[in-house]
Amino acid sequence: MTQTTKKRKVSLNFILDNLTELGWDYTCGRMSRSGMEIYDGIMRHCGILNETEHWNEDVYADSNGDW
Repeated sequence: MTQTTKKRKVSLNFILDNLTELGWDYTCGRMSRSGMEIYDGIMRHCGILNETEHWNEDVYADSNGDW
């Protein structure tokens, strides 16, 4: 049996648009601290956030962020 893999073009715009939408969960405080850490890291890697910046500074501070 042969299995073929269909390759799909990756759209950075699609990914960033959806990450921005996911940022609402961060802003509403529904994201875990580890989720916020990973989210901030992805956004830094993509060049959206500066090295010491967080998606939502107030929520980060309220969550006792120390990462």
